[in-house]
Amino acid sequence: MSYGPTDTILMVLHGLIGTGIVAAGVTALLSRKGMRLHRNSGKAFVVLYFLMGLVISTSLFASATLISTLGIVFTALIIYLVLTSWVTVKVPPSTLSRINYAAPAVVISIGSLALFWGCQALTGRLQLADDIPVAAYFAFAALAFFAAHRDISVVRRGGIAGTPRLIRHLWRMCLALYFSVATLFTGPGSVIFPDAIRGSWPLVIPEMSVAALTIYLVVRLTRADTQRG
Repeated sequence: MSYGPTDTILMVLHGLIGTGIVAAGVTALLSRKGMRLHRNSGKAFVVLYFLMGLVISTSLFASATLISTLGIVFTALIIYLVLTSWVTVKVPPSTLSRINYAAPAVVISIGSLALFWGCQALTGRLQLADDIPVAAYFAFAALAFFAAHRDISVVRRGGIAGTPRLIRHLWRMCLALYFSVATLFTGPGSVIFPDAIRGSWPLVIPEMSVAALTIYLVVRLTRADTQRG
């Protein structure tokens, strides 16, 4: 497939921003929490994802081949996760912002769109490329509806504080990072690697490391909270 100048520029921007997202996210995850490096890398992670959203939005208008319907759902869901994670630690404990009130409607819309396109793909009304799994639409829909349930719970409680607040920030930001790392090493971004190693098991290690470290941090926070109680 040949690409025009606009497509090429958008693809290069996508790759550069995506690499920056992974670098910033890993730095934030590994750095000491609350320190300047953690805060600055976290801010960079958020800003870069909004830039990625702009690139994806531009791609929708500039080309019909650069972004799939699954890519739209994927990007929207991750930006939602990053934004709600960032808001969780930016607003004071046990308080709500306007984003908290809007978040359930936004993510339910994302989940509904994923569910609709998934059903369309199952019935053959939506043609997918060979490398796009139909099940991914339903997996993202389930994740979106779960996140909506947690958002509604936060609104009903008037906000959260303490360990639940930290865990909410952690799992949402780390899940976004996991998807980003997976995209780079085993997903579409893996085209940057030589054919000899593309799809090999060593490329799975980075995303599994993010998942393992996330689980460890959540368990450590939970145990520390239980011991204090």
